[in-house]
Amino acid sequence: MVLVNKALNEVTVKLVYYGPGLCGKTTNLDKIYANPKLENKGKMISMATETDRTLFFDFMPMELGTIGGQKVRVQLYTVPGQVFYDATRKLVLRGSDGVVFVADSQPSVKESNIESLQNLKANLRANRIDPDKIALVFQYNKRDLPGVSSVAEMSAYLKPGNAPVVEAAAINGTGVTATLRAAITRILENLKNNTDIALLEEGELPPPDLKAKSGVTSSSAGTPKLAVGGKTAGAAAAVEEDPFGSVAVAEESNGDSRAQLQSLLGSARQLIASLESALDRARAHEREIADKISQL
Repeated sequence: MVLVNKALNEVTVKLVYYGPGLCGKTTNLDKIYANPKLENKGKMISMATETDRTLFFDFMPMELGTIGGQKVRVQLYTVPGQVFYDATRKLVLRGSDGVVFVADSQPSVKESNIESLQNLKANLRANRIDPDKIALVFQYNKRDLPGVSSVAEMSAYLKPGNAPVVEAAAINGTGVTATLRAAITRILENLKNNTDIALLEEGELPPPDLKAKSGVTSSSAGTPKLAVGGKTAGAAAAVEEDPFGSVAVAEESNGDSRAQLQSLLGSARQLIASLESALDRARAHEREIADKISQL
């Protein structure tokens, strides 16, 4: 959901990187953050367990500078690909304006790609977001590996339709900026066309079920990757023309701004509770594995 804050003279949009475990979501944000051309970056935060595995999600708010008289802030998030963190994925998707679906190009990951995409659409609907209207970009990652599926083969089972498809090798930085540019362009197109991505017929959002597991299988799990990111003016370099040329957006009053901040505070507290619960479960699982190893 695009937020226009008149008091701060700022427009904020939210972009989420989604996909199966180990597909390269965090690598994309790492490369964006490390780009020397990007300035005014905030702190990249990484959360890890004792086993050096990063957990949950990462985010990197990215300021585009002043465009059309208003500061534009793009918040970048990734969601955990592991099976156990569906509640966290669902929560992070709330209020999204765009999604980059990162698919692994290896043939062995085909089913995980399909299941993760289905999970994405289900969680978008659960958040009252129309999967057919949200700004969606597909990234076919790991094109540098041998024996990968062709673009035609991947498009045949992922069915991107009119959504842009970008080939990438994120580990080398190839296609990372192009993906980000395509996603921001789609978000701005929705703004210019006044596209309503909400599923208004859906009921009130229920609180997240922190015990729920995702509909994906263990094949889509992997080392959970989470880095929490910071602010950067980077994507402005990817957009040569004024992307807000004739964008008409509704402005909120100071009262609306206060209500929005209170809502964000509530969401932040809810997310913290989700992360703490998931971390407790992960630690319990770690202890169970350690006990089994000691009994061998």
